[in-house]
Amino acid sequence: MQYETPSTLPRVDDLSAEHSARVARHLREKIAAAGGSIGFAEYMHEALYAPGLGYYASGTTKLGSAGDFVTAPEISPVFGAVVARQCAEILRDMKNGAVLELGAGSGRLAVDMLTRFESLGCVPQAYNILEVSADLQDRQRHCLQQEAPHLLDRVHWLSELPETFDGAIVANEVLDALPVERFVCRNKRVAQLRVACSEEGFQWVEQAAGDRMLAAVAEIEADRGASFPDRYRSELLFAADALVRDLAVTLRHGIAFFFDYGVTRREFYAGDRSDGWLRCHFRHH
Repeated sequence: MQYETPSTLPRVDDLSAEHSARVARHLREKIAAAGGSIGFAEYMHEALYAPGLGYYASGTTKLGSAGDFVTAPEISPVFGAVVARQCAEILRDMKNGAVLELGAGSGRLAVDMLTRFESLGCVPQAYNILEVSADLQDRQRHCLQQEAPHLLDRVHWLSELPETFDGAIVANEVLDALPVERFVCRNKRVAQLRVACSEEGFQWVEQAAGDRMLAAVAEIEADRGASFPDRYRSELLFAADALVRDLAVTLRHGIAFFFDYGVTRREFYAGDRSDGWLRCHFRHH
């Protein structure tokens, strides 16, 4: 992949620039309240999910040609049809089985799955969407109202995981939107990379890693069969462990499907990948 410098990116319109400035002020306030720095996971969480400000919680266009990136459901209904067919096999063997989609984006996948369920003659009694963004809930409702209004009564929006659930859980490109922590190996020690402020803007600062980060890095190094080289930086996705654990408690009978892009653990932490995998997308750049 060829990475672009800010000067080669599309121009930021005035409204987006104003919103970005508000997000930056919010982050600076968080950093000041925390005593001068916050972990990158907190920084990323606020940048993506802060109510009314974060990327997924504000009114900006995110998906499709007018947004910043594209997911499989935006390209073709085939993905949703295939997933629905697999889910149908599970739901046919269950009594009152439902679907739970995590983070439904534009609502496109929900439309494609529900219409495929209908053609298969097995529309579930409930298609639940766990969505923390009020803006995205509105977009999803509008998409369903426009393209599958007769199935809208089957859709229910949730703000948190149900205590128990029977059926099929679907998470398309959810894991890669979870906040990560960053670490750096320096002088045979592991430090947590945190975010602070300076006159020039946000900057990295280092702090001695806690026990959880130390144990995670040691486990990865044991799996690699070698220690990380000096100044090696990368990410740790602790949030995924918590999410999967919560889903395991919630799901009594059924199956969970996670769809994402990625590489093997050894490729992710390869020695030549010495600055990690963080990336941002802006207008498909």
